[in-house]
Amino acid sequence: MKSSLFLAHVRASTGTATSRNNCHPFVVGHWSFMHNGQIGGYDAFRRAAEMMIPDSLYQQRKGATDSEALFLVALGEGLEADPKCALERAAARFEALSRERGGAPHMRLTAAFSDGVRLYAVRYASDDAAPTLYHKWSDTRRGRAVVSEPLEEDQSDWEEIPPGSFCTFEGKSVTIEPFRPVARAVAA
Repeated sequence: MKSSLFLAHVRASTGTATSRNNCHPFVVGHWSFMHNGQIGGYDAFRRAAEMMIPDSLYQQRKGATDSEALFLVALGEGLEADPKCALERAAARFEALSRERGGAPHMRLTAAFSDGVRLYAVRYASDDAAPTLYHKWSDTRRGRAVVSEPLEEDQSDWEEIPPGSFCTFEGKSVTIEPFRPVARAVAA
């Protein structure tokens, strides 16, 4: 089997068991989603977060992570039609819950997700400590890598994605836009 796009993730736990059901990527239909970061104090508002998952998507909930919940809420917010705005709305909802019932840091988010054709990535934090995110096109490998940290230390051609960014990758094309969950929540 060949694929021109795939996602891979090394699981580290931020409060839930390291089990297959809690491991990325999470998949619903043709969407795959990975999240590196944390939503502060998730255990204190986990039930409220679960209630934000639409009934039509709740049967897709397999694990207990904040990452999977965020993905399912983003799907419910319209990920299919507008990935950036849907994830902004979902992240704003989770950040608001963290501010109300959780704890700092309220939102540290790097995520990579795909509809099977395009790869999307986001780098955001409610404080000054957004997890890192890099990308690089390789002519020899005929593809792009999007990673938390550069794969080769001796190569300086990795491009860091700035905090507060939403990226769309399609082939060699890269679009980077501002990612502002709080502004999206206020406008909604």
